[in-house]
Amino acid sequence: MKFRVIFLKKKYIYYSVLGIIIIALLIILLSTKKSTATFNTLVDNSKIFQTDLTGDGKKDLLYIKTEKDKYYMEVNDGQKSYYLEPNKKLPTIGLFDVNNPLKITFMDITRDKIPEIFVQASEKETPIQHVFLWSDGKFKDIFFGSNNIAGFADLSNNRTPKFLTGNITNNKIELSNYIFMPDKKNLEKFTFNYKDNYMGRDSVFAFIKYIESLPENESNKPANIFYPGLNGQDMAVIGKLSGENNTYTFLNCIFKDNKSDVNGNITEVQWTLNFKAVSNLNKEKTKNYTLNLILKPSGKPEENNLFKIYSISLAQ
Repeated sequence: MKFRVIFLKKKYIYYSVLGIIIIALLIILLSTKKSTATFNTLVDNSKIFQTDLTGDGKKDLLYIKTEKDKYYMEVNDGQKSYYLEPNKKLPTIGLFDVNNPLKITFMDITRDKIPEIFVQASEKETPIQHVFLWSDGKFKDIFFGSNNIAGFADLSNNRTPKFLTGNITNNKIELSNYIFMPDKKNLEKFTFNYKDNYMGRDSVFAFIKYIESLPENESNKPANIFYPGLNGQDMAVIGKLSGENNTYTFLNCIFKDNKSDVNGNITEVQWTLNFKAVSNLNKEKTKNYTLNLILKPSGKPEENNLFKIYSISLAQ
């Protein structure tokens, strides 16, 4: 029997070895990758959300159910189902409202690689918030309230993440601050002295009031809230809203920091605002609009680097 010996050039050997290494790395990555928290807020139109909510590295299913327009939430890990029971002091997730559907945000403020479930909904026009934490083999409602603003600070640096919640008053955005306490496995309120326009809240407040004044006051843009050089494409979003001849009402919003500098100072903030629009020509015709804002410090020391609106986009 003759044996055939095949000689390969060195470059082919290198390519083959490199290919094997890449394939091996991909297999390891795919087999060990865990679902991470996301800022993408999901509405109840999807009904089922998939992500790892129990920390076992496998995707769980979060079901949104409605019965007589009342919301119910349940997580299934493939073997067991877990009902997300709201606290008895606010024993409701909310009621289905086509103009203000339930919204889910997954965010890991405990930094344990397991995202918490942040819920925004409403019941009879009253806003409702809940925060569910996976702990000791079940989901615990660690926060509940009647606020329509939710936010996260210090996600993009090494500081302790903070959960912020609040409402719009007649002249500003009021926020309360919470921090997760590992020993109590709960959110604890603390006092924080905000700087002017903290996380861009004053700029965003003026922007919300401006949108609510459309279309009559389109030309009366608020002073000093837009970043220098904001391009025409961004401002065209406002023109589009104005041109559709609706009356706009703020519903709710969520925000977080995207970037921080080497000193831990936040340098970019994202806000997602939701509005209900009622046609001025036909009051029976309604629509929902979601606006995404990016804010950055002005760069001017005389303004204390106040956050200003850097970009505006309309979600599809």
